[in-house]
This record gives sequence, C-alpha cells and structure tokens, in this order.
Amino acid sequence: MAEKSIKRNAVMNVIRTISSMIFPLITFPYVSRILGPEGTGKVSFATSFVSYFIMLASIGIPLYGIREIARVRANKELLNATAQELFVMNFIVSVVVFLCFIGLIFVNGKLHDEKTLFFIVSFSIILTSIGMDWLYQGLEEYTYITVRSMVFSALSVIAIFIFIHHKENYIIYGAIGVFASLGSSVLNFYKARKIIFAKRVIPWNFKRHIKPLLVVYIMSFIISIYVQLDTVMLGFMSTAKNVGYYASALKLTKMLLALVTSIGTVLLPRLSFYAASNRRSEFDEMIQKSFAVIILLCLPMVAALMMLSKDIIVVLAGVQYLPAVSCMVITAPIILFIGLTNIFGIQILYPLGKDKQVVVSVAFGALISFGLNLLLIPRLAHVGAAIATLIAELGVLIIQIVMITKVHPIKMPIRNYFKYIIATFGLVILLFGIKMVFTHLWIQLAMAIPMGILLYFGMLILMKESLVGEITTKLKERFIHV
Repeated sequence: MAEKSIKRNAVMNVIRTISSMIFPLITFPYVSRILGPEGTGKVSFATSFVSYFIMLASIGIPLYGIREIARVRANKELLNATAQELFVMNFIVSVVVFLCFIGLIFVNGKLHDEKTLFFIVSFSIILTSIGMDWLYQGLEEYTYITVRSMVFSALSVIAIFIFIHHKENYIIYGAIGVFASLGSSVLNFYKARKIIFAKRVIPWNFKRHIKPLLVVYIMSFIISIYVQLDTVMLGFMSTAKNVGYYASALKLTKMLLALVTSIGTVLLPRLSFYAASNRRSEFDEMIQKSFAVIILLCLPMVAALMMLSKDIIVVLAGVQYLPAVSCMVITAPIILFIGLTNIFGIQILYPLGKDKQVVVSVAFGALISFGLNLLLIPRLAHVGAAIATLIAELGVLIIQIVMITKVHPIKMPIRNYFKYIIATFGLVILLFGIKMVFTHLWIQLAMAIPMGILLYFGMLILMKESLVGEITTKLKERFIHV
C-alpha cells in the first residue's frame, strides 16, 4: 500500500476538527439558552456516564486497532484477518456491556429518574463497535473520515434547530447526538464490508490480541477515569445545574483541545509504522515538528481563553452561565498540558511499545483526579471539579516528562520556543488593551479574535520563526502557482 501524504492527512483531520468546532459553536448558544444549565447538565452527565461503558465495551481496540492496522496494512491477508478478529471481539463485548447497562438503569435510582435519556444515549455502546474508526485511521483514510463527519454533523445541526424548542426537549437533544453516531457507524460498517466479510486465508487467532489489548485496555480505562470522572462525580455529588456550568466551561476548551490532539491522531499510524520499521531519524524528525506545532498553537489558546472567558461564556451561553467563567479560567491550561502529554504518551511511548509507562502515568492522574474531586466537589462544586482536572493533567505531564528522559530522549529547539512566548505576551497586551478600550463583550470578542491572530503570527514572522516561516513560504508558492 502506497504511503499517504502526512500533510494531506493533517489538513483533512484539521478540517474535520475545525468543522467539529464550528458546528457546536453554531448550536451551543441556541441549545444552552433553550435547555438552560439544568437541561444541558443532564445530557452532559448522561453522555459522560455512558462513555465509561463505551470504554468498557471497546476493550482497548480504538487505540490498539490503529497501531495494529497500520503495522499490517501492506499485507492484505493480514489486514483482513486483524480487522475481522478485532471487530468480532469488540461487537460481542459491546452487546454484553449494553445489556448490563440497561439492567443498571432500573437498579440505580439516579439513572432511573432519567431512564429514557440514559436508554437512548446507551445505544452509543453498540454503535461504537460497528463504527470501526480505528480501521480507517490505521489505513490513514482521513479524507473519507472528514467528509463523513462533516455530513452527519451538518445533519445534526439541522435537526437541533428543527426539534429543540423547549427546555423539556433535552432528551431529544441527547437523541440527536446518538443519531450522528448511528449514521457514521452504519456508513463505516457498509464501507468496511469487503474487509469484514472477506474470505479468510489465515486461521482465526483471537489469543494473539489478548495480552497487548489488556495493557491498552487498562490504559484506556484509566485515561477515561480522569477524562470523564469530573463530570460523572459532579453529577452524582452535586446538581444538574452545576454540571451544566462545568460542561459549558469545558465546551470550548475541549473543542480547542480536539484541534490540538488531532495532530496526534494523524501521526499515530505513521509513527507506529516508523517504529516497527526502525526508522529512528524519521520518527524523531516528526516528533520535533509535532512539539513545535503544539506549543505554537497552545500558548495563544490558553492566554486567550483565560483573558476572554467572561466574553466567551456570555456570548455563547448567556448570562445564566456566568458561574462557569471561573471554571474556564482554571481549566484553560489543560490545553497545553494535554497537548504535550499527547506527544509523550500517544506519539512516543505508545508507538515504541512502552504501553506500561503510559498506564503508570495515567493511573497517577486518575488517582489525583479521584482524590481531589472527592475532596473538592462537596465544598466547591463545579469549581472544585475544575481545580481537580487541572492538577491531575499537570501530574500526568510531569511524570511523562520524567519517563521520556529515560526511554527516548528527544532533542527540542528550546530557544525557538521563546519566540512563541514573546508573541503570546504581545497577544496578552493586545487583549488587555481591547478590554480597556471597549466595554461591550460582543465587541471585545469580535475585535480580539482577528486582531489577536494577526498580531501573534505577525510577530512570529517578524522574528523569523522557522515553522511559521516554512508555512508562509509554502503558502506563497501555492498562491503564485494558482
């Protein structure tokens, strides 16, 4: 199989990620005002809680599958055999987990109170298994993934404006999210039918996946604990309204985070291929560029979120969500923390087969998250959950930095990163000036975004920063040739 263009994959994945940011930005102001903090909180709690069961059903295949498919994609027989085995394992476990969850709805009082919502959202457990995104990511089919994602996201946006009109429509809101998964999963399964139903020339061998899957499964389980634990614990220990505040604060943070981590999603198959082929120099070169892109993007994002948090919350969600402002300020730095741990854990340690080190680091973060949430949520509600999340992500970053120095030290042009810091400092001054001159929040936000982008990248161009210079040169060349 011919190597696909990393640049094309990255562009397509960024387009997909940006579209996944734009569509919620279109609907969120509408939904948050119609459903209110309580309605959005109920849906956020349901989707976060069900995500644990999706993770249980996945048995680590979403991450493991990308690596394994990338390794065997050049051999058609091995590719078919691997995909078939992973699909069968995933589907059987998903059915069992789905039935267990349905039983839990009728046993637990908190879930039974919203049984219709939880029942609808729980169908995502089955849909994830037939979706097989890991297959297309392993094959680097990012053009297909992007087009499919944009189509069903657009249909979901239309459905929201058609069906969501009253605060009681929060169950329909949850169902629309499941509809998007249904369409994507069915289309994925149809497209993969030639692989899944291909005649086997290699004997079935589920056993070969069990040991590596177990390690990835534990890693995925622990990761999901501290990724979703804050919302789930907040839902059980506080009110739906507090969950709504917290979820609205993390909405934009997670969208920006998705843009950052999409780079890792694109690079994982190629890095796994380089690691398996012992192409060390190409592996290290790609990691260095990944670091540069992460720091280039994350520093201004964090600064802008912290300074414009009130503007963003009021404009996107409304004044009834003002208690969410402090959560957004506190959690903004996790964009940088998770961006870096995505490189250390998913782009370096995991492709090199250092799964156990990743497990240890995320277990450390999960313990911090659980302990701090248990301590802080009863006292500070949504603010306590935000503090717990920030400290947990910082803890994971620190322990992974220590691990990388022992396993696979990477040379990074630290001096070049100071240019990003200087440009971010200039951005902060600009945003502070805009807030001093203009008092209306809508005007502040409208001025800050375009002017901030121009100033930040303009300063980097003037300082002759290499990565931005390279991008600018290529854009000029393409423009000239058009």
